[in-house]
Amino acid sequence: MKQSVVVFTILLCVCAALPALAQTQKTTLAPDSMVQIPAGDFWMGRANAMPEDAEDRWPRGWLDDRPANQIYVDAFSIDKYEVTNADYSKFLEAKGGKPPWHWPEGRIAEGQEQQAVSNVNWFEATDFCKWVGKRLPTEAEWEKAARGGMDRKVFAWGDESTPEGPFPAVINQNKAALVGTLKPNGYGLYDMIGNVMEWTNDWFDAQYYNFIPKKNPHGPETGLYKSVRGGGWAEGRGMKLANFYRNYTDPELRFDTLGFRCAK
Repeated sequence: MKQSVVVFTILLCVCAALPALAQTQKTTLAPDSMVQIPAGDFWMGRANAMPEDAEDRWPRGWLDDRPANQIYVDAFSIDKYEVTNADYSKFLEAKGGKPPWHWPEGRIAEGQEQQAVSNVNWFEATDFCKWVGKRLPTEAEWEKAARGGMDRKVFAWGDESTPEGPFPAVINQNKAALVGTLKPNGYGLYDMIGNVMEWTNDWFDAQYYNFIPKKNPHGPETGLYKSVRGGGWAEGRGMKLANFYRNYTDPELRFDTLGFRCAK
């Protein structure tokens, strides 16, 4: 009889703990190497009136970030840092593949282990993300993360094009920087703007914002080019460092200004 009471008591304790355990599972944070971005709406695209608008002097190719749309994105996690040379080297050791062409004799140059990897095409970036159990971010996820919670601001730091602090140092270099050496944005993400540009998962369409789904958009079904985000180290100052700036390239190509980070 006493044993039955003990077993019954244990079962009651376990059952009482189950709701708390379920709640803990629901609120599990992203891994230390990632940041969890909360679900919610944000304004995607150029929601700001610029001096060039009134003068109608935007180049035709720079009209792909309008109209701005209020977009809902589910919660997701994204890497705190861009993928580094050291990260990518481990992938090559495990899976094989072609090292970035600028690595001397196929090896990382001394002192560049924590530099953002570059000269990796879209397919190689996708394979890396799959290898670590992740994926490339969608273009909407990338922009929401880059804004750092500062909705409808032009830049990661606000609306001023020449801010105080370390942000201007992300440009006018001659190579990618070591990741995490500059100030993070409001979500604690490093180098979203200005170190290397970053691949996204989406196909590119210059007219996409005219018919973009308002919830969890994943880009057009097909295309010739993949969307690239984040002004790179060779972009110079100005609108190419804006949160909403879009670029694109052939997924087969590799550039020393283009890298990536993963999401899940």
